[in-house]
Amino acid sequence: MKITYTLIAMFSCAMIHAQVEYYENLPENPEDGSCFVKCIVPDEYTEKTEVVETRPSYKTLRVVPAVYKTEATDVVIRPASKRFIYEPAVYKTIMDTVWMVESYNKITVIPAAFDTDFISVEVLPKSGSWVAGEDDPNCPSINPADCRIFHYKETAAVIRKVPIEKLIKPSSTESKKIKGNYKLIPKEVEVTPARTREEIIPEKTRQMTRRILVSDEKVEEVIVPAETVTVTKKILVTKGGMSAWRKVPCTIPDQVGIVPIHYDLNSAALTAKSRRLIDEYILSILNNNSAAIVEIGSHTDSQGSAAFNQELSERRARGVVEYLISKGIDAKRLIAVGYGETQLLNDCDDSSNCPDSKHAENRRTEFKVY
Repeated sequence: MKITYTLIAMFSCAMIHAQVEYYENLPENPEDGSCFVKCIVPDEYTEKTEVVETRPSYKTLRVVPAVYKTEATDVVIRPASKRFIYEPAVYKTIMDTVWMVESYNKITVIPAAFDTDFISVEVLPKSGSWVAGEDDPNCPSINPADCRIFHYKETAAVIRKVPIEKLIKPSSTESKKIKGNYKLIPKEVEVTPARTREEIIPEKTRQMTRRILVSDEKVEEVIVPAETVTVTKKILVTKGGMSAWRKVPCTIPDQVGIVPIHYDLNSAALTAKSRRLIDEYILSILNNNSAAIVEIGSHTDSQGSAAFNQELSERRARGVVEYLISKGIDAKRLIAVGYGETQLLNDCDDSSNCPDSKHAENRRTEFKVY
């Protein structure tokens, strides 16, 4: 049964399709002198470019600067004001009379005139009283007092003459002008009163050139376009990975010196040192000899199951193939072979207890050139 795969490899920006035939079993009737090697069928990829938006379109704000115009103008450096001027009063001299002693009216009081007279005043009024007299000799009472005779006797009033003065003429006054004395002295009299006169002081200006705002700063929206990047990605067309037979030149391959390259435990990743060795020895052979074909044989140590180690060795071989393809090598010039743990370089098999330094010798990829 014949299996045919189409591989796509990249040289710079051009795509080349390489037709390589793989056989599930060795062909029954191959051409005379044909040679075959059992290797790993590589994955078949195609490349596709995709535009990825790394930043979406968005709005941003931009400040538009203010706009000015220049013009000459008079700037008031001192405003107009007022000044007040004092004008004193104006006087003239006159002769003035100053009374040293002023005239006055002297008043004389004329006392009242009286006449002497008398007035009778009853100081004790007329009165009367009973006075006991002789007893009645014919009194039938044994008590002589019962027959006493009383006589009523009257006393005349007492009159007193009191001297008095009668007003003949009331008191009065008379006035007499008493002249004063004076002096004539010079005196200043105001002709024009003092006043303040207002005077306008004009403003003071200076001519200057200045910038006048025409339009203020403003904010406007600016649309920032989206940013994109074109990404080239590999798309798996057909999954490889199975072992198949591939026709190779009938020459004994040369073992490349210095290499193999080595791996960390259970890892298929190429180290920086491994990539440097591949670039220096394998890539240089393939670039200098366009007819050269390289077998990439990957191995594991004995740790782990045989099935796991077989799969791990195939991943290591595919990793080297993919690295060389990325450097521009045609996939048909590369033969990936996974040997698993079948070709140990020392006696560190499953029955041995070896240190990791010994196992590390078996974790390798070797290169053979046809």
